[in-house]
Amino acid sequence: MKHIYAILAVAVIFAMIVSACAAPVAAPAGQEGAAAPAAEKVTVVFYQRGYVEGGTDAGSVNTAKAVEIFEQAHPNIDVEIVGIPWTSEGDTKLETALAAGTDINIFRVTSPNLPRYAKQGILSEITPYLTDEDKADFYESAFQVATVDGKVWAWPLWVTAISVFANTEIFAERGVELPSMDDPWTWEEFVDAAKQLTYTRDDGTQVYGFTSSSKWGAVEYYPLMYIDGGRILSADGTQFVQNQPEGVSALDKIATLALEHKVTPPDFGTVDQAGVRSQFKELRNVAMLMSTPGFIPDLEGSGFPLAVVPPPMGDMGSLVTNGAFGLFAIVDVDDEAKEAAAHELARYLTGSQVAQDVENWQLAPGLRRSNTSYATTPNREIIAKLVEFGVYEAPVATSAELGAQYGAALQAIILGESSAQEAMDAIAPAYQAELDALSQ
Repeated sequence: MKHIYAILAVAVIFAMIVSACAAPVAAPAGQEGAAAPAAEKVTVVFYQRGYVEGGTDAGSVNTAKAVEIFEQAHPNIDVEIVGIPWTSEGDTKLETALAAGTDINIFRVTSPNLPRYAKQGILSEITPYLTDEDKADFYESAFQVATVDGKVWAWPLWVTAISVFANTEIFAERGVELPSMDDPWTWEEFVDAAKQLTYTRDDGTQVYGFTSSSKWGAVEYYPLMYIDGGRILSADGTQFVQNQPEGVSALDKIATLALEHKVTPPDFGTVDQAGVRSQFKELRNVAMLMSTPGFIPDLEGSGFPLAVVPPPMGDMGSLVTNGAFGLFAIVDVDDEAKEAAAHELARYLTGSQVAQDVENWQLAPGLRRSNTSYATTPNREIIAKLVEFGVYEAPVATSAELGAQYGAALQAIILGESSAQEAMDAIAPAYQAELDALSQ
């Protein structure tokens, strides 16, 4: 009898083992049903400006590390990096690959080229791939430069948010208190401070309150163009509107800095970026410089007495910044898995996780609320906070000739050769004609 019970017990145990082996594997927490089979391997071709395979420069090293970590987290996705230079040769290689429509899935796109690529049907719209978390994470201004005809065609990476750099030694010498994000200057307060900071030292050195690279084509002083609520173009990019009162009044304000208040160097409006940066850093004869954040490492490395402060507020009554965007675009291909994988890579490269994974990945502040990795110092924290107040133009592929004419018009205003109203009215017909042609 004992033998019968022993045989039955063994049979029961064996049945339990067989049943357990035959049962489906439990799905991970939060997922329904049985585990999905492993996804098939997908190869994504990533065109990256400035990347050199095996290169030791920061850009190449950081790109390789980011891709390596991404592949570890996504074992079904292989990323092939194709490095192209920041030159016309790189432009040619990129255009050739896009024209062929094969062996390219993700690339850095410039704002001027984005509308052309979108209208040519080259790009994959990102909206279907944005999660609810993505939509809540990106600042509202993040997609202004990436939107063409009401659709978003690129993943925003970062923006070179423009701010004001202050020489704290000059401020202390003149007893001028620095503004802050919580207590920014009005335009009138900014002008008064610039006047106090414009003086002659005992050794005869003339010090000026403010400067920026305002030679035509420069963008460093662009935030001031928006402080009264005006814009260059309408929000949809179809109308030239800077000759309207809000745009003209802001341009008039900029012109008065040199023409009326005399707080800028005498060459204001004619000196390029390198020149004004030298005035600020080397000569130290300027108290405030409006600049992009790329100049900060140079100043910090030299021990410059630097404080970053927000631009002044105008009639709009709000802080404003502006700057150039870094964008990743995805090529529209027939292979849905490949396209989805490329969007997933773009999500990672523009997110907060890559900034944590790769040291010094953030060359400028990101456009996600969760991405605070750029704010490693009090000065960079100011720039990162300014991103929330960005005002940007819709991407429009106007001609280089029009760009030169527009830059010359701005310079004429600053030099006092034309009033803001006259200059903007003069260029409006040509600008609008190009916008009308682009919309056809």
